[in-house]
Parts: sequence; structure tokens; C-alpha cells
Amino acid sequence: MDLVLSFTKIVSGYMVSSTALVADGIHSFSDMLTDILVLIINRFSHEDPDEEHAYGHARFETAGTLILGIILFLLGASMAFEYGQELLQQQISTLPSQIGIVVVILSIVGKEWQFRFTMKVAKKVNSSLLEANAWHSRTDSISSIVVLIGLGATIAGYPVIEILAAIFVAFLIGRMGFKMASDAIQELMDKGLTHSQQELLKNTLKSVPGIVSVHMLRTRRMANQIFLDAHIQVASRISVSEGHQINEYAMSRLREFERDIRDITLHIDHEPDDSYIQLKLAPQRREIENFIKQYPELAAYRTLIIHYINQSVELDICFDKLPTDEIKHQCRLAIENANWLSEIRLSQQHQTFQKGANDSV
Repeated sequence: MDLVLSFTKIVSGYMVSSTALVADGIHSFSDMLTDILVLIINRFSHEDPDEEHAYGHARFETAGTLILGIILFLLGASMAFEYGQELLQQQISTLPSQIGIVVVILSIVGKEWQFRFTMKVAKKVNSSLLEANAWHSRTDSISSIVVLIGLGATIAGYPVIEILAAIFVAFLIGRMGFKMASDAIQELMDKGLTHSQQELLKNTLKSVPGIVSVHMLRTRRMANQIFLDAHIQVASRISVSEGHQINEYAMSRLREFERDIRDITLHIDHEPDDSYIQLKLAPQRREIENFIKQYPELAAYRTLIIHYINQSVELDICFDKLPTDEIKHQCRLAIENANWLSEIRLSQQHQTFQKGANDSV
């Protein structure tokens, strides 16, 4: 359609010496070029991730939007300069023409239909590039209305208004191109969601049972996709598997709330990050186990669970039998001899039961 419209308007514009009609034809021709670019970019941007592009190929769509925006901006600027020169030098050669009126009316109807059809498809496939191209069609329709007014003014004996209409069309083209390029550059610089959008995502995470707080939430866009990472705080002494389950529920809730989220990275904290950021790291399990071996009665444990609270260590030690007084004495010695050890809790191993199995210990 764009090829037919642009060819008709450009040829008709030259035949009737209508500057505005020629400008409108160039605008339609730019629509055709963008349609071709959209088809090419969509071909690559929807490919699956590979070894070199682990996050997918959506940036191709952003790059295509940037190229398209630059082309439209330069086109609009050059047209505005040319028609501005014609206006300043008072070299107005436009002639009244009813043929131009008919051509422009057909163009308005055709471009409005194209806008609605393209926008419907863009919403269906959730493509920002296709949506931008749809709005380009809408600006072409609006510019044709301005051109229609200019042609009517020429017939009424005011040809200068048609030149002004042509400059306005050039402005629309350049403005659309500038906005597209600007938005694409922001996206390439990993611009995130707005503050209000991020607050909604935070509240979604906070609504998940087991999450104490949410902080350091960050987002960035890649075409129509959203990438998100955040820190979620859970209770200090829950199991790793429970923390993982809370994480799974959190990601599921986010995807239900925002369908454009492509990738989520959640860091699970058992306490506020700033509580130990300046402190020396506490020893790891192997070092702790070697330390406990210095106390023979204490080292005869069945299970050892380590808790890190504010970069100090708390131990849950379980024995096969009831802890003796000697074990308790060695606990006190261990706490006194290790500045990183703050608490030891002793318990006896109890009988456990498993689904579908006999009682086991």
C-alpha cells in the first residue's frame, strides 16, 4: 500500500506542482522503507538464545528502531530545510489542483486503515518496533490531513499555506524519528522501568508469603522484554529448600503480574545486607568442622547445622544420645575460644518417619 500511495502522491504532486503533496508522498515512501526494515529486524530479533547471545536477540529490534529513527529524523530535517528555503526565497510554485484533493483523501483513508491493522498485530505479538511503525502510519495520516488543508488553501488563493503544510509534514517526520531514536538509545543504555512500575513489582514480591522485605530491585528493557533482579529477605533459620521454594513462588507471582518479564534473578538474603557489609567474613563449614575436632565429645555429633547471623556463627548440633555435662562444658570452652562463635544449641536425634517407608532413625 505504501508503495502505491507514495508513487501516486509524488507523481501527482509533480504533475500539479504541489510541494505539500510531494512531501506527503515522501512520507509514505519512508513508511514503505520502515515496513521492509521491520520485516528484516523481526526475522532476527525473535530467534532463540544461543551460546553468543544468552539473553536472546531482542536487541536487534532496538537497533532496528534506532536506525529507523535516525533515517526519519534526517529525512524530516532535510525536507524542512528545503521547504524553508523555498518559503524564505518566496519561490512558491504550487498550483491549485482538485486532483491532489482526491489523492490526499484516498491517502487518509488508506493510512488510517493501515494504522489500525498494524497496531492490532503489534498488540497481538507484543512488538514495540511494530507498534512504532503503526504510529508512523498514523502520523502519515495526520500529515495528509494537513496537506489537504494546504491544497484547499492553494485553491482559495493562499499557496503559502501549502508550503507551511509541507514544512509541518517534515516536522512530523523528524519528530517521530527523533523520539524513536531517543527511546532506542535509552534502551541500549539499559533504561529501567519507571519508579511507579518498580514499586508495583516490589509490592508484588512483598505479597509472597515468607518474604520479609525487598530491596535493590533493578530492571532494564530489551525491546518489549523486561529483565529484573532483586534481593529478597527471608527468615534467618529456614532451610535452603524452603528459601528456594519461596524464590520459585516469587518468580511465578512476578510473571503473573507482568507478562513482559523475560528473565528474573532473585538473590535470597537471610538478614539485611547492610548489617555485615563492613565486617570480616565468618569461617566456612570446613574451618568450623576442624575447629570442633579440638573438642572430642563435641565432635561426636550426628548432624551440624550452621547459621550465619551478622557474620557471627550459631551452631545447631544434634547427637544420637542426650548431651552429657562434658559436652556442655566443651560447648562453653568452644564459645570462649572462638570470637566468631556466638551460640551453640544442643539436641538429641529423634526418630523420623518417611512417607511409604518403615520408621527410620
